[in-house]
Amino acid sequence: MRKRSALRRTRLIGLAGLSLAALVALAPLPASAVPTAAEPWTGGFADFPSGSWQQNWGYIADGNFGFDRMSPQGDEVDVFYGQGSSAPSCGDCPSEGGGQFFTDLRSIGRGDLADSPVLHLSYQVRFPTDWDFGARGGKLPGLYGGPPGESGGGQHGQAWSTRYMWRIRDGQPQAEVYVYDPSLGDGYGKDVGLGAWSWRNDGQWHTVEQSVDRNSGTITVWYDGQEVLREQAIEQIAGIPFSGIFFSTFFGGHDTSWGPSRDVHAQFRDFRVGDAKLT
Repeated sequence: MRKRSALRRTRLIGLAGLSLAALVALAPLPASAVPTAAEPWTGGFADFPSGSWQQNWGYIADGNFGFDRMSPQGDEVDVFYGQGSSAPSCGDCPSEGGGQFFTDLRSIGRGDLADSPVLHLSYQVRFPTDWDFGARGGKLPGLYGGPPGESGGGQHGQAWSTRYMWRIRDGQPQAEVYVYDPSLGDGYGKDVGLGAWSWRNDGQWHTVEQSVDRNSGTITVWYDGQEVLREQAIEQIAGIPFSGIFFSTFFGGHDTSWGPSRDVHAQFRDFRVGDAKLT
């Protein structure tokens, strides 16, 4: 009888211990043990393109063009695209359009973001109601890693980039991510998620956010807060840290067939970079 009572007590103590272990497992971690997102970087255009602006953005004086077509308006920038314009490589375009520059996270002390396995870029873009998307397509800013100049324009190296594009399909400006990565070897970039969403020329601000996971190669896009694309589509970049923003916008392409039928303007603002979702 005593043996049965002792056994019963042992079982009760064991169950109590299991219950306590379960409660401990379900209890929230102390605040000090919960991973926290890094403070996001933010950038505007109120003082573009002054020295203080260049310092805040980590501007690199390499591969840029079109600053004479980029005008600050408050904290946003207005970009001009001339009728029939395309990339600077267009030799017979009747006018010029768009602009481009690279930024470097390490130069502004944000190595934490550069080395992050996942990085997010968010900004707002506005296409006025008189905007013409042209007949073929054009580029919009994204992220990049590796040396500037080795991730666009048909140039390839140990670098990658994830600019957006609009491409005209069935008369509609379908959106995509235009990817360069080391796996491509040569030629131009590859289209990822074409038609997953569409750009709107309604005169309103629209927020677009992308995240790039360097380890899995996954690209995710949110448009006005709604997830519109998630695809494992970028290769061989796990060992190439984030460099920064590839601000690149123009029609093209490299010839007059890409350009708008008239002079047009688009506006950009509220650039943010962080290691967690921003919008």
